[in-house]
Amino acid sequence: MKEKKKLPFIVRLFKGILIFLCVIIVSLFGWIGFSVLDRMSPLDVIPSDYSVFVHTDSLWDAASPIVDLKAADVLLADPLLSNYRAPFMEFRSSALRDNKYVRFAASRSVYAAFYAAKGTSSYIALIDMSFLSALTRLAPLVAPHLDINNFEYVKDSDFPYFKYAAGKNAAYYIAQKRNLLIASDSLALLSRAILDDNAHAYRKEEKAVLLQKGGEPIRIVANGKRLVEQFTAGNDVAEAVSSLLDETALSVVSFGISDADITVKAEFPFAISDASASPLAPLLIKNSKMPALLSQLGESVQYYTLLNAGQFSELKDALFPLLQKTSDIERTWQKANAWCKRLFSVSLDDIVFSWTGSECAVLGIEGNSDPVFALQIRDARQREKIFDSIFSSFAIENNTNLIIGGVRLPRIDMPPLLRELLSSFGIDLPRPYYFVQGDYIYFSESPQNLSTVYNDLKERKMLARNENWKTVSGNQSAEATVSVYYDLKRSVPFFIRNGTLLADVLKLYTVGRCDFRLKNSVLTCQLHAVASSSSDMRLVPGFPIALEGTTDFLLHAEAGKNPGAVFWLESGKKIRSLELSSMKRTELGFTESMSIVSAAEKCREGGVLWAVGANGAVHLLNRALENVGNFPILTGAVPSARPAAFGKTLLIPSRGSVILVVKDDGTYDEVQFPDDGEILSAPSLSGDTAAVYEKSFEGSVYLMKNQKIINFSEPMEIDGIGFDSPALLETGGVLYTAFITQSGKFYLFKDGKLEDGFPIETNGVFYTNAVACGSFFFALSEDAEVYRFALDGTFTTVKIPGASSARQGRIASVRSSSGDAVYACADENVLYGFMQSLELVPGFPVAGRGVPVIADVNGDKKDECIVLSFDKNLYAWDIR
Repeated sequence: MKEKKKLPFIVRLFKGILIFLCVIIVSLFGWIGFSVLDRMSPLDVIPSDYSVFVHTDSLWDAASPIVDLKAADVLLADPLLSNYRAPFMEFRSSALRDNKYVRFAASRSVYAAFYAAKGTSSYIALIDMSFLSALTRLAPLVAPHLDINNFEYVKDSDFPYFKYAAGKNAAYYIAQKRNLLIASDSLALLSRAILDDNAHAYRKEEKAVLLQKGGEPIRIVANGKRLVEQFTAGNDVAEAVSSLLDETALSVVSFGISDADITVKAEFPFAISDASASPLAPLLIKNSKMPALLSQLGESVQYYTLLNAGQFSELKDALFPLLQKTSDIERTWQKANAWCKRLFSVSLDDIVFSWTGSECAVLGIEGNSDPVFALQIRDARQREKIFDSIFSSFAIENNTNLIIGGVRLPRIDMPPLLRELLSSFGIDLPRPYYFVQGDYIYFSESPQNLSTVYNDLKERKMLARNENWKTVSGNQSAEATVSVYYDLKRSVPFFIRNGTLLADVLKLYTVGRCDFRLKNSVLTCQLHAVASSSSDMRLVPGFPIALEGTTDFLLHAEAGKNPGAVFWLESGKKIRSLELSSMKRTELGFTESMSIVSAAEKCREGGVLWAVGANGAVHLLNRALENVGNFPILTGAVPSARPAAFGKTLLIPSRGSVILVVKDDGTYDEVQFPDDGEILSAPSLSGDTAAVYEKSFEGSVYLMKNQKIINFSEPMEIDGIGFDSPALLETGGVLYTAFITQSGKFYLFKDGKLEDGFPIETNGVFYTNAVACGSFFFALSEDAEVYRFALDGTFTTVKIPGASSARQGRIASVRSSSGDAVYACADENVLYGFMQSLELVPGFPVAGRGVPVIADVNGDKKDECIVLSFDKNLYAWDIR
């Protein structure tokens, strides 16, 4: 045999590499194929006792549009969800949202289930990684080599998992099981997901509903009974309706949401096997019909609640057993019944039931707080007969002398017993006017309201043509058992009034219509609500935050380009803080009066806030309001004014014309000033230079640098007295010092020397001093004028709109990421922002007072104004 010729080495090497690469590629595709085929259903890991089940075919497509919603801010402002707020806000402002790889990885099917118990909530979320599970299945191999702060891999338990510690009491747990990546905020819930056989707990029909794909970006399936309970708390009738819902049936909720409007549609099956099971059952088995009154409402109607559930006798039989729980309505009815027979020879049952139909409504009329009540007339002749019987009695006065707007309006003096009966339904009609139009009779305490209704109907000015009503009614059916149209400026429907988390979200949408329809024992709830104007959306969701005591209206911010927390003092002895990302609130009480000021730079061990007691104790607190290092320290000095901070030190004016300089390591020094006067205001600062005003009949201004008074022998003299401290402005290597006296003399010093032509007279009276902003100085006069002084001595003024006095006013220069501005308020609870041009900062004025903080509250990369208020609230205003 001829020996086979051996291939060259380089060819054999290339061939070997090629075979190796082919093996790697085949193995890789084999592993990916196995990962795709080796899959399990989401229901295998989701415990079945959920309250709400959410599914989306693409997490990115569903979540990205709603990340910036104000409704999300409302949800995350709730204490139960506060642990999720910080990571959510970080993601909202993160560059990851623009990363195409993140977008691709997040375009997976996601399932989430939420579980509610008394006072607690938890969730489990899972991502179907599909072929990407080829990577997540390798987690046990990679995990030991990861080194990420607050992130650890735990394998010495019943199953391996990752743990991310997000805060003092918050942690998130992540585990992998075949094609599913599972996350939860509860280790116990994650354990149930991984170790239990959850799929057997689901019925076949339930599985089909939960896993069905829909056209909506997000599909929500809920236990209808549990979901309705979120809205019905505190309303006896609504709670009675929810008690009849099928406990096993699932409700699919479809909705759309944006900052402009919200739409919700949900179906809730009843489980009514016996019509006698509940007094409400006979009403709930009736199919809804169109209320005729809906087409006869005038355009002046701003809100209404319309009921079309059945004849009034049926409503009495259904509602009285429920109302009896809180009032003795049966006894009141019987007394009124006997009283009517005795006086009118007609029973109350005949007076109410013999002529009325199935429709009744409460209407709110534009420009008037008194409502209008409308009743359907089923038998006009019987109505006339009943009214003739009533008015022929000496007990009821029927005054028919009033004519307004072309309609005669009789008036009824309602007897006490009937008033008591009506009050059981929340109706107060002591002396109502009324008129009859077509098949309806209208009652109101306000004759002007009835005249408005009459003329709308006469001139055919109908609500159906109103733009707000048309906007929220476009997709609504005319058939309804209950129809509610509302404007939150004037009316609050029951499903918003009860204070639940979902109700707080709905408060963002100020005009809405919600209809309840019945068909074949299924209750359909359909809501469409809109934000009526941009001004309704200005308050940042989660605010206002109620205060417990009075404040000095000085809000302090944590140092940094975008502060993460704000601090304020209440009742002089309690410090409170708010962490902006999580909305976490902390407080620290003292037995003595305190003054606080934010550190100009972050101090050692996380110190961000200085606090000084009335007896000289100095505290350096971290964000959690805990003392750091060896603080507090005792100085023995008695503060004479508020402290000021620059760098990592604190300046404390003290009695005897002393400035105490406290460092963040707990050491301190004293700087003695000439004792001709007292230091009664906080030093003002620019860089490492402080200006100190020693107040006397002829005041002096000293400059301090590196704990030394640099103009000790030649202070800047002020003829007259002033308030607060001078302002410093450093530009072009020159330090300018400005001071304005109470009598309106404006001083300007250049490197400690009085400039030529100064002081200048303004003819104003000033109870605050000047502040520096940009290349100008600003001041606020007693008559509410803001002065802008240029370095050449010229000045311009602008009046605070609508204000006449600013004796107790304030003016402050505040730095923010969007630029410096001056904020001023007169003797009112209105804060104005002024640019250097004296034009109003966009978004102002806002409600509030004092020194605000301008910061990004909700992670949208845009500034909001956080400010304290006269009404004991902390507000955050959207100033875009």
